[in-house]
Amino acid sequence: NYMLGVEQRMLDREVSLGFSSSSPIHQMCLAESGLSYPCHRLTVGRRSSPTQTRELSEEQSTDVHMVSDSDGDDFEDASEFGVDDGEVFGMASSALRKSPMMPENAENEGDALLQFTAEFSSRYGDCHPVFFIGSLEAAFQEAFYVKARDRKLLAIYLHHDESVLTNVFCSQMLCAESIVSYLSQNFITWAWDLTKDANRARFLTMCNRHFGSVVAQTIRTQKTDQFPLFLIIMGKRSSNEVLNVIQGNTTVDELMMRLMAAMEIFTAQQQEDIKDEDEREARENVKREQDEAYRLSLEADRAKREAHEREMAEQFRLEQIRKEQEEEREAIRLSLEQALPPEPKEENAEPVSKLRIRTPSGEFLERRFLASSKLQIVFDFVASKGFPWDEFKLLSTFPRRDLGQLEPSHKILEAKTFPRERLWVQPKK
Repeated sequence: NYMLGVEQRMLDREVSLGFSSSSPIHQMCLAESGLSYPCHRLTVGRRSSPTQTRELSEEQSTDVHMVSDSDGDDFEDASEFGVDDGEVFGMASSALRKSPMMPENAENEGDALLQFTAEFSSRYGDCHPVFFIGSLEAAFQEAFYVKARDRKLLAIYLHHDESVLTNVFCSQMLCAESIVSYLSQNFITWAWDLTKDANRARFLTMCNRHFGSVVAQTIRTQKTDQFPLFLIIMGKRSSNEVLNVIQGNTTVDELMMRLMAAMEIFTAQQQEDIKDEDEREARENVKREQDEAYRLSLEADRAKREAHEREMAEQFRLEQIRKEQEEEREAIRLSLEQALPPEPKEENAEPVSKLRIRTPSGEFLERRFLASSKLQIVFDFVASKGFPWDEFKLLSTFPRRDLGQLEPSHKILEAKTFPRERLWVQPKK
């Protein structure tokens, strides 16, 4: 197979090559014509005038002038045909003017994809798939590592500028509106340029890491003229599966059919994944509800336990206070009891007053006091029996009086509790 790059000098009128069936060049095969294999660059031009045509016909054995780069040193440029160099265009010259799709040894894959997208748009127009800008791992995250309902297939476009199929595939297939729309709705599209050896090696390393050695070897053994390649990737639970490898020698209908076939496989798998995910979420919801109920139960038990502990602590504190108060009162009672003067005998040189005191419980306390003793001694006696005068009052029967209203320094005789008196103890309000 020969690939011929032809530069055509376009004039105002049609170019007539004038091949005839008897012409030697018509009967000669390409291998015998001296064309270099496998690629040769030719220049086709029209004679500038009929006179020149007749003159050249006499000098040349053919009717067509094909100037070869390999042996065409007689022509510096196209001016000998009366055509300006700026009018020259064609497949070969276009290829020579192309900027690389992707920089070689790019440090950042996102920057490389930005240049790829810009160059692709400049060559083939703005109607093309939306290429994902970022690393291949980021494209995996976008396509696969989301909820099952949001997942998509991953399409990897592998470009190669040296393939004769590239321009046709890009312009007629990849930029077809139906293909662009279908890819946008159902795929995350990521691209890479394998023209440069360094970029090719870099992608094969990524391919081996993410898809395995078999897929990497398949891409490695592809010939240049089999490019571009279109890889359809489906994410699975434990690995990424290559569903299809589409070569450049295809049609729009065939490409669409293979994309739709991949979508059928993906949709079936997606429905299973959605079902599994829903069941897993339902189980997780039940478990969360159980965990929440258990947590609330623990919190309630802990709250009860803490409330009980606080109650017990408060009871203990109050008990301690009560004990301390009782101990304090007992100490006071004992000190008062010990401080009381001895009880006088009935027969005493000094006047003696005999007091009969009724307690709140109905018991009676009896004691003799010297009539000259102060009322404070009576109060101390009652307090020594457990009825402190700041909590209880001491009342006389007739006339009814509260002895606590009197000065404690008054003498028993002055308080009119002589020679005998009946009193009772009553709690203060």
